[in-house]
Amino acid sequence: MPRTVPHPPPELKKPELTTWTLKLKTITPMFGGSATPREVDPANPVRAASVRGHLRFWWRATAGAQYTSAEELFKAEEAIWGSDNVPGKVCIRILEVAASDPIPCCTYYHRRKDGGTELKTYPYFSDYPGYALFPFQGKAKRDKKTRQVAGKLRKGQDRFQGKAKRDKKTREITIIEPPSNCFKEGSVRFTLCLLFPNEVKHDVELAVAMWVRFGGIGARTRRGCGSLELIEGSLHIEDVVAQRENSLLTKAPIVCLVGKPKGKAVKAWKDAVETYKEFRQGKAFARNPGSDPKNPAKLGRSRWPEPDTIREWFPDMGWKHKPEHPARGFPRADLGLPIVFHFQEEGPEDENFVLESNYTPSSESEHELGSRFASPVITKAIKTEEGYLPAIVLLDSPHVWQAGKLTLRFEEHGQRVTEELVNLSPQEREKVLPLKQFGSKSIREALVEFVKSKGYRQV
Repeated sequence: MPRTVPHPPPELKKPELTTWTLKLKTITPMFGGSATPREVDPANPVRAASVRGHLRFWWRATAGAQYTSAEELFKAEEAIWGSDNVPGKVCIRILEVAASDPIPCCTYYHRRKDGGTELKTYPYFSDYPGYALFPFQGKAKRDKKTRQVAGKLRKGQDRFQGKAKRDKKTREITIIEPPSNCFKEGSVRFTLCLLFPNEVKHDVELAVAMWVRFGGIGARTRRGCGSLELIEGSLHIEDVVAQRENSLLTKAPIVCLVGKPKGKAVKAWKDAVETYKEFRQGKAFARNPGSDPKNPAKLGRSRWPEPDTIREWFPDMGWKHKPEHPARGFPRADLGLPIVFHFQEEGPEDENFVLESNYTPSSESEHELGSRFASPVITKAIKTEEGYLPAIVLLDSPHVWQAGKLTLRFEEHGQRVTEELVNLSPQEREKVLPLKQFGSKSIREALVEFVKSKGYRQV
């Protein structure tokens, strides 16, 4: 009896794939990006793994808002971008990478009028905003056992920068720790190739557009380092970003405030950073004016409560000033951790107080552990048809007290910081002048109002 041959199974259709090729360049200096933290890699400045990490973040910050639980979010992220056990649907390749030789980001040798240079104890960043590059600047010290005479170099001599001290015998500068190098703005160019099935096109499109617009490549991107410009490609960033409603009141993922356009990206970047710095440390807003008319650049005491809270908690430190602020707390912790508090001309001479998240003293664990709380604030330059816009972006991220325990640490001693000391009550905010000026709102809301008062507009 003849056997019936079964019909073959239906042929599985391969998913339709989309290929994107985008040419990008940096418009601000790029730091890090290598396997070693804070170091650039001239041989391989842009890595596919690094780009994937940035795209994952921006996907979570935007499309991720639609998921109701962390587990649901993780499964969706894993399906698109992959994990250790599951391959992702997006293939990323980096081609045609070009970068100039890395350069130091600052110098401690300042130019004199006669064309030479003079050593000082603070760094010179040229056109870069030093406030954003603090982790890379190093340090200069004078040896207290020698006369404090500024070192000088003749015109044409090499300049050195970084963490330094004065040699006791020769009074010359000895480099203890070299500064971080960076790739100069505009010097890193690369081609990003993306291959993915059409079913995730919207997710990929949104992640890439938000990354190019609000993110960057390398380290310290939230302070505007490694910001990007699309040179060539089919991605219409303006159209994608325009679909996002940015309102702090409706809990959209992003609030974006932009200033007046500049001709150069570094100028726009510096404008954004200086505006944010003014909110945190600015004269006559965050700090009192100085009392020395001969030195107007020297500022007075802080109008934020953190310094006097530290003075009260650690009374035996030889403070020159007594606590006088009417409030106690650490409201600026909700803008990112760690915060390093250094007191000039008083208190512990060579040690700092560090406010950080999830710190474990060595007596409780084999290793001391202090973790970051990534800032929800981004300061950067954005390329548009108008030019380069200074931008301050506020992400709708969790608050610092939701991320773990907070500790104020001095050497090996730690003091817990409770939620009430960060999330100040309306009554306590009334006592903090920078918050009181904007109706005693939370610090994130006050930041938005402050930036608007400086001529920035919400887009």
